[in-house]
Amino acid sequence: MMSVFKYILFSAVLCLSLQTQAQLFKKGKDADDLYNEAVQETKQQHYQKAIQLSLQALEKRPDFTDQELLLGRLYLLTGNYEPARKYVKKVLEKDPLYKDAYLYAINIEISDKKYEEAACYVDEALYHFAGDKDLMLKKLAVLDVAQNFFQGGVYANSLLEKYSGDTTVQKAYTGHFLLAGRYYQLRGNDLLAQQYYEKALMLNPGNTEAKDAITGMYIRSGSYTKAIEQVNAELAANPGSYDLMMRKLGLLQDTHDYAEALNILQAILKRYPNDGKARGMETSLRMEAAAWYANVDPYLLYQGILEKNPGNREALDKVIGMSMSRGAYREALAWINRGLKSAPNDQRLLGLKMDVLESDRKFTEAAALAERLRLGNSSADMRSHFIALKIASGRDYLAQQQYDLALAEFEKALQADPSDTTALDMMANTYISQKDHVHALQVLDKAIASNPDNVRFLIKKSSVLADMGQYDEAAEIAEQLLNKYPSDQKLSANLIDLRLTAGRILLQSEEYDLAAGEFREVIAQSPNNLDALNYLINLEMAVAQPDSALLYANQALQYYPDNKDLLLKKASVLTEMKRYDEANAITYQLMQRYPFTVKYRTAYTEGLLASGNAAMKNNSPDSALTTFKKILAINRKDSMALLYTINTLHTKKEYDSALLYANQGLRYYPTDEIFLQKRATTLELLKMYGPAAVTADSIVLVHNTPANVDYADYLHSKVMKDQFGMYYLHSSYDYTDGKYNIATLEYRHFIKRGSYAARLNYAGRAQGTGLQGEAELYYIHNPKLYSYALATYSNEVAFAKMRLAYSIFKTFKHNIEGELGIRYLNADSSTSISGVASIAKTWKDFWVNFRAYYISQSPKSYTSFNLTTRYYMNRQQDYLSFTAGLGTSPDDRSRLIQFPQLAGLLTRSVGAGYQKTFKYRTTVGLFGTWINQKISTSDYQNQYDIYIMLQRKF
Repeated sequence: MMSVFKYILFSAVLCLSLQTQAQLFKKGKDADDLYNEAVQETKQQHYQKAIQLSLQALEKRPDFTDQELLLGRLYLLTGNYEPARKYVKKVLEKDPLYKDAYLYAINIEISDKKYEEAACYVDEALYHFAGDKDLMLKKLAVLDVAQNFFQGGVYANSLLEKYSGDTTVQKAYTGHFLLAGRYYQLRGNDLLAQQYYEKALMLNPGNTEAKDAITGMYIRSGSYTKAIEQVNAELAANPGSYDLMMRKLGLLQDTHDYAEALNILQAILKRYPNDGKARGMETSLRMEAAAWYANVDPYLLYQGILEKNPGNREALDKVIGMSMSRGAYREALAWINRGLKSAPNDQRLLGLKMDVLESDRKFTEAAALAERLRLGNSSADMRSHFIALKIASGRDYLAQQQYDLALAEFEKALQADPSDTTALDMMANTYISQKDHVHALQVLDKAIASNPDNVRFLIKKSSVLADMGQYDEAAEIAEQLLNKYPSDQKLSANLIDLRLTAGRILLQSEEYDLAAGEFREVIAQSPNNLDALNYLINLEMAVAQPDSALLYANQALQYYPDNKDLLLKKASVLTEMKRYDEANAITYQLMQRYPFTVKYRTAYTEGLLASGNAAMKNNSPDSALTTFKKILAINRKDSMALLYTINTLHTKKEYDSALLYANQGLRYYPTDEIFLQKRATTLELLKMYGPAAVTADSIVLVHNTPANVDYADYLHSKVMKDQFGMYYLHSSYDYTDGKYNIATLEYRHFIKRGSYAARLNYAGRAQGTGLQGEAELYYIHNPKLYSYALATYSNEVAFAKMRLAYSIFKTFKHNIEGELGIRYLNADSSTSISGVASIAKTWKDFWVNFRAYYISQSPKSYTSFNLTTRYYMNRQQDYLSFTAGLGTSPDDRSRLIQFPQLAGLLTRSVGAGYQKTFKYRTTVGLFGTWINQKISTSDYQNQYDIYIMLQRKF
């Protein structure tokens, strides 16, 4: 028994221990889990539980914006407006572009009957989301609940114009005018009510509520005839309508036209024989008719008396009283007017008429009577009544936008009491409605003189001054009010709005210093004003003051440390200051927090691009390459990162890697011109001319431009390894009739390190045909060193027997090239050996070469000098040349046959030529040279050379 007890005790302790461990090591729910649970509880209308879950979520993550908005909504649903308002305001302070937050804020203020605040929120939302249909509908709803039906009607019309085919807008439009109609109907203003109901019927002709209401107004005003006419018109369109027939029956019953009523009842029974209501009415209607005809209405009795004795005052008073008690103001007015015909100055009748007109909301006519009655009654009550009627009349004119008539009424009210605040206020409103700010200010100044402490007049004056653009004066008034009532949040907000508006306008006018002054005043009053801080950041950036912009960004982030837009703006400022690492750290954190928001990822990659470009400018290609690869790790399709990576690899001469990235770019953008060009250029740098030419052809197919066609031709020329050439040299002389002509055929083959060529020269002579064979070699040792070699042999007819040449060329800094060489010539049993030295320099498109020869021809030695200049065009395909020489050199083809005889003569030469290449494949040239030789002290002879060339690659 004891062992069993021990076993039970041990099990209980073990179970308790396991439960404790489970609680200790159980992972708590994070803020997102709590938020999702709160959403589900809200859907099930478990609002208190949802509130508890929301508060727990905010404890875990205080900056959880969506959770704050949900909590605001929950408090709204439970009727706790203050906490609801608190949380929704927090959301809007953090994110002024959160549309749902504006909708909740508007609903809160409407529910709490704070319609002005609701209007402020909806106007602010429409500032950010201009033309948004939902917000425009919400504004119409705010105007309706605030009973501002005139402005609401204007807004409903503009809304319908913007979204004429939208059924939701059409319903809202109809609903607005129905609501306005009900409002005025309940207050006895049948005229306005009827107008609004008729507007509702314009869009929705079948609306039952509007038609019934108009009929009811006809009945109340005693216009049964119009009511019956309306029902008859509807019956004409729908003759079998049970409801319309029953409505007509009721109207006939009200007018005591029992005979016609009984006819209609029979028609109903004939069409609806089983209708219990109609059958039940048959007996009661007949009894009612019998009673009516047995006991005539007193109203009719008194009416009969008046018909027999129109001057019977008692009967007249009774008829008027009965009409007014029944709400039949038009009938009462008719009897009063009948009495006034016989007694036009009867004060009691005039007073009754004024009351009837006022009850029927005909304030203008009532006010005219009050003005007449004042002549015989100067009491304070009559004066007050007169002023009230004039103001009411003016309001009616103002609602109808008849501003002159409204002003006349308010002016008469002020004549009776110059300090009446209501009349002054309405007169100011009338001028403001007309945007007549000058007269509005005059009225407001008069009102303030009489009521210097009236806050409403001071605020209104400040608003008018602001509308006139006099923001300094407007702000001065607002500041005085705030100093007087420092705890009034509305006054504080008004002053801030004034300064912000002034700043915005100055900013649009590019008055940056003045605008900055306004925004600084705002943050001096409200250091955490997000709008002012944002404007100052933008303004300082606009005037190229990023240091100041950074100060304001940091100030703003002190109050809104997690504001995404501010963080992004700070990153932008840091990027402008070239503090790329700090900027990228911010955008990286934003990207981590909001991985699905494109703009943060874009900002981070753009910052990396800027950083990489800066590294390239600082000659740090390795750092730039690392940065660009970071971008590609985020988005391997980023075109700019791919292009910059290729360019950087080109700088590093890592062409193989550059080719990989060019191919990667083409995988994502197969027809992109830039990536195709990068691939072709990289292949060219790798000397892979065949694939480069194929790529260039594909560029031309997609983007057929002259530049792309030219580049394709250039690459194709690099693929061609052979060249055929034909040359013709014609020399003529002024001292002999003979001509010296040489025709040349050439074959050249291009190799990786240069080219070699074989030529056959032909010259016809009287003594025979001269033939000369030539072998030529250009050999590139390395990028800065190459050699030239030539060997010729002939049959010694017109040509030297043998010629050998060799030069080595070296490239130095600053585009300078040097040459050292040797020449050997065997002609006419004469042998010469020459040394050659030259220097060449390139300036952009100009090339200049100066060459000197030292010629040893036993027993004498000579010198020769040549200057050659070229001006290159069209990617150095074509050039114009100019040559000048002194002496005869062993490289002068046209005079080699006479070299032994010419070597010692003073020889001068000048020449010019033009060479043109077509599509990098076919080259033609034309050159001319004039040579002047001094053969004695006073004798000279001239030689003229024309040289033509044609080359073709294949």
